[in-house]
Amino acid sequence: MVYFYESQPDADLPGYQIIAGRDKFENDLLIKYFYRELNHIWFHVDKYSSGHVYLKLQNDKQTLGDVPRAVVSDCLQLCKSESIQGNKLDQCTIVITPWTNLRKSGYMKPGEVSFKATSRCKKMVCHARDNKVLNRLAKTRVALDDGVETLLHEAKKSKDGRFFTEYLSAHRERLLLEEREKKQAKKLKKRLQKQETDPTDNEPTVSL
Repeated sequence: MVYFYESQPDADLPGYQIIAGRDKFENDLLIKYFYRELNHIWFHVDKYSSGHVYLKLQNDKQTLGDVPRAVVSDCLQLCKSESIQGNKLDQCTIVITPWTNLRKSGYMKPGEVSFKATSRCKKMVCHARDNKVLNRLAKTRVALDDGVETLLHEAKKSKDGRFFTEYLSAHRERLLLEEREKKQAKKLKKRLQKQETDPTDNEPTVSL
């Protein structure tokens, strides 16, 4: 599963797309199938395991320094929240580099990555967890679940820098509906499992 977020901390700022893999296997798929034209910047908690978070730049002329600080802060917060160890710390360091600087070799474990040039890596500190920021981002989240690898392969063949922006624009409502239905099904399954282990949950309550 791959998650897409929209970062727009201020109505006066342009919206930026943020992408994250659900686990180390999806993270490997993103490294494998992303391509230069997407103009992605990669974020990862330094020295700890964490999710791989990508920020899509507006165009190939833009650099990280051109991105509004509030948008970068969204990426830092999301990255920190996706690290079990990092999320517990008052602050942690995030490594940032262009996707084009990532190196993945066959001997590496799922989720592991190195760099072509450490000189192209930047480090920034992310302070305490900001639930207000994370809740705002969560409201924009769209999940791609079924056929993720096929879609990533199709995108890479296209070399279209706006492939995912246009895909989400065209399919957002369907994807949001599918995610809501899955959440509801998951809640129902948990409720049924709880009733099986605690039959008294099925007994009606009577007011005397």
